[in-house]
Amino acid sequence: MSLTTLTGRVRAPMAVLIDTSVVPSGERADYWAAMARRALHPLRIHTVDGASFSARMWSEQLGSIGLVRISATASTMSRSAREIAAADPECLHLHLMLRGRLDGVQQERLATLEPGDMAVYDTSRSAILRAEAPFEVLVLRIPKSALGRQAPMVARLASVRIAGGSGLPRLAGRVFCATVGGLAGGSIAPDDLGAQRHVLDVVRRLYADLAAAPDLERPYSTAELLLRAKAEIETRLGDPGLGPEQVARACFISTRYLHRVFEREGTSVCEFIRTARLERCRRDLLDPALAREPIHAIAGRWGLVSAAHFSRLFRDAYGCCPRECRSGRGIINQRGAALAAATDRE
Repeated sequence: MSLTTLTGRVRAPMAVLIDTSVVPSGERADYWAAMARRALHPLRIHTVDGASFSARMWSEQLGSIGLVRISATASTMSRSAREIAAADPECLHLHLMLRGRLDGVQQERLATLEPGDMAVYDTSRSAILRAEAPFEVLVLRIPKSALGRQAPMVARLASVRIAGGSGLPRLAGRVFCATVGGLAGGSIAPDDLGAQRHVLDVVRRLYADLAAAPDLERPYSTAELLLRAKAEIETRLGDPGLGPEQVARACFISTRYLHRVFEREGTSVCEFIRTARLERCRRDLLDPALAREPIHAIAGRWGLVSAAHFSRLFRDAYGCCPRECRSGRGIINQRGAALAAATDRE
C-alpha cells in the first residue's frame, strides 16, 4: 500500500522538507537526526548502519494540522523525559502506515503497524518507534487543543493499533491520503477550515469507536516487561556490548523505566547480566564435555572478553578462581552457592 494506491495519482508532490541525499553518505544519519529534531520536536534517532542510511520527509499544512510523510531505511526514534523537557509541542501524532512495518511503544503498550494500520503517539510522553527495514508513514500532527475535550481520550489510547483492513479505519486512511493529495495538487487550500474540521471529525470518530471496543489492548504489566527483558538478555549474553540501553531498545521501553523494573526486583540490569554470564561460565567449566576448552574461550562465549576481568568477577561471586572451580579444588562460597541455586531454579 502507498499514498498513490490509497488515493489514486497525486497530481503534485508534497513539499520536500528533508532529504538526506543532499549530504555525503557518511553524514546522512547525523543530518537526519538534527533536521528531524528541528522539524518535529527534540528526539533521538539511532540508525543501524549510518553508511547506508537514507531518508526523506515531505510536508503539507492544513490549518493547525501538519501532514508529514516520512520515508526512511531502518532506524529507531526515541523521546525521553529529557527531550520532552527541552520542548513539547503538545501534539498527538496519528501514524498511518503506507509501506513496511513500524513498531511503537508508549505507556508500556506495543503497537505493530503494517500498511493501512494506524496508531497515535503523544509528544508529551516517552516513546520509542522502531523500523527494522525501509518504511514509509504518513503522520498527522494534531495539536491537542484542536481536538478539544476529546484530546485526553485519544491520548489515553496512545500506541493502540487500529487495523486498517476494512470499515471506518480503511475509509479514514483514504480520507487522510486524499487530503494530502488535495493539498499537494491545489484543490484544497492550506487555510481550508472546513477540510480541517472534516479530518478532525474522522479522527474523533475513529477513537470514539476504539474506546468502546471490548478487546482494547491493555498495557504490559511490570511482570511481563521484566520477563521480556530477561528473555532478551538471555538470548544476547554473548554480545560483549550488551547493556541497559540495548535491552531497553529491544523491549521498546526507556532505559530509565527498565532500571525501575529491575529495581523492584531488588537488583539492577547490569547485575542481572553479570550474574547470568558468570553462571553460564560456571556451568561450562563444570561440564566434562568442555574440559579441553580454554577458560578464556568459555568466558568470551558469554561476553566476558577480558580474562583478568572475568577471573576477578568470578572470584568475587564464588570465592574461588575459574581454574579452581573447574578442577574441583575450589570451594564455592555461600553467596556463590545461592547464585547458582537461584539460576538453576530459573
